[in-house]
Amino acid sequence: MARRVCVIGLLCAAFPIVAGCDRSSPGDTVVRGQILYRGDPVSGGLIVLVPNPDRGSTGPLLTATLNDDGSFAVMAPEGKVPAPGWYRIAVAPRAGTVNSPTADRPYPGIPARYRNPALSGIEREVKAGTDNLICIDLDDS
Repeated sequence: MARRVCVIGLLCAAFPIVAGCDRSSPGDTVVRGQILYRGDPVSGGLIVLVPNPDRGSTGPLLTATLNDDGSFAVMAPEGKVPAPGWYRIAVAPRAGTVNSPTADRPYPGIPARYRNPALSGIEREVKAGTDNLICIDLDDS
């Protein structure tokens, strides 16, 4: 388990360099990261960040499509800056991948609980005027 955390930490630390995400201006609120499932990128799926009213957050939900390497960059509706606050997170797999088990992938798609922000158990805080890096490795537990 510690090795997995270390590998994910290294990937997340290297992500800004590899992805070339240093395009924002100082003071911009940026939300980006990478989603993995059992160590493999969740490609072509969708990440949804829903403001958590239990923590005083309001505003529109945020979405982004996951790239082939599981990376994403979130934009608020109409290109606005994402509102700061706490967000519940849901991740949906690429359409059509859930019902296609193979010998190599007997459990295609991520567990259903991750597809619902109220059930996923994943929350992150978006801070204003900073680069918010969200790296998550989903598992079967």
